[in-house]
Amino acid sequence: MKNNTSFRYTILIKVVTLFILGFLLTSAVMWIFFRNTVRNIGRYLYFGKPDNAVLLITGYLGDPPSKIKAKVLTRMYSISIMYTENGVIVWATNTAGLPGGPGRMMGNMMKGMRHMNVRRDITLDRNRVLSLYIPMHLTKRQYFTPFIFFIMVVGLIVVTISLSVKKTLKPLDRIIEASRSISSGDLSYRILYDRNDDFGRVAAAFNTMAEKLSSMLANHRELLHLISHELRTPLARINLALEIQDKEKAAQMIKNEIREIDTLVGEVLDLSRMDYEDQAKGKESVDLVKMLRGIIKIYSRNDIHIVLSVEAAEISGNEMLLKKAFSNLIDNAVKYSAEGTDISIGVSKTGNNYETTIKNSGPGLSEKELEKIWEPFYRGDNSQHNGASGNGLGLVIVKKAVRLSYGNITVKSSPEGPTTFTVSLPEKHSD
Repeated sequence: MKNNTSFRYTILIKVVTLFILGFLLTSAVMWIFFRNTVRNIGRYLYFGKPDNAVLLITGYLGDPPSKIKAKVLTRMYSISIMYTENGVIVWATNTAGLPGGPGRMMGNMMKGMRHMNVRRDITLDRNRVLSLYIPMHLTKRQYFTPFIFFIMVVGLIVVTISLSVKKTLKPLDRIIEASRSISSGDLSYRILYDRNDDFGRVAAAFNTMAEKLSSMLANHRELLHLISHELRTPLARINLALEIQDKEKAAQMIKNEIREIDTLVGEVLDLSRMDYEDQAKGKESVDLVKMLRGIIKIYSRNDIHIVLSVEAAEISGNEMLLKKAFSNLIDNAVKYSAEGTDISIGVSKTGNNYETTIKNSGPGLSEKELEKIWEPFYRGDNSQHNGASGNGLGLVIVKKAVRLSYGNITVKSSPEGPTTFTVSLPEKHSD
């Protein structure tokens, strides 16, 4: 649940982070280059009001004057600025990038002064002077270039953010395409994405889901095919019974076949419910010994013995499913054991699990049969022993029920017998 929640907000966090960074970059550009003071300086120069511009320039540069801010004004509005202390030039903005010492700088400054219309000297304390050489009027190019530059910077930021978001969300296209393929019936479609990031985990989870869905639908198709095959046999016998002249015998045959069909349908429904069973129910507390004693009571045989090596056996599992599983196992043991032979049920504890063994005294299973008994509708060679019958779904239900209760089931047998089923289920832990 934690991983799902983490992924749910990862994309949103990335997008929001990109936009925040873009906003901060834009704000920084505006703060550095386009503060109100700087914009107003340009406006006064453009409309021929240098005195108003001088006041703003002095306040903008500060005390001591900032060379960086002076360079901004020089590049934006062609204002030359020179800062001196005791008659010595400390810095001058119109000589940036040119070689030479203070003398050369002064020469360049004087050369630049010839192209200026207004000079203003601002005397600071401690024999410091800030000299401004400003044009009377700005050209349109000088006035609008900063704003064009601003638009270009903002546009670049927007494009960068858009490309970053598009690249970040690009894997979503694959997931959308995969979802459409799955929904259209192409269950073989898989997402090819090998990066170990959030989308990689989503792609892996999606592929696992598609694999399980494909497997489940394949099993359902196979089950439907087998069911249709199994229903043909009792239906054929019903048709045969209708042709028998002995009405009593025909009615009994039809009744038996209907009972078999009803049992088959019931077990198919049990299997279908197990596919969608809420596994949270597997955390119920179940009294295993009490359950087994309750199941045994329905049989009239007195040769079913319970051997307990523990006083109590409280397990975690789905009580309804486990009751169905143990009922099927005990029912099989009774069917395949002749009257008067022993049926042994044992309960013991191994580690954190309780193990239940169910052993009959009837004929056993060959090695080949042991590999097939968990397949739907499989019936062993001894399925009609002592009149025993079934539709081959009992052990399929048992295995699925035990697995849904977080347990495990194994079987040991030989052709001569006996056959022993062992069910291991987790002990109930106190919270």
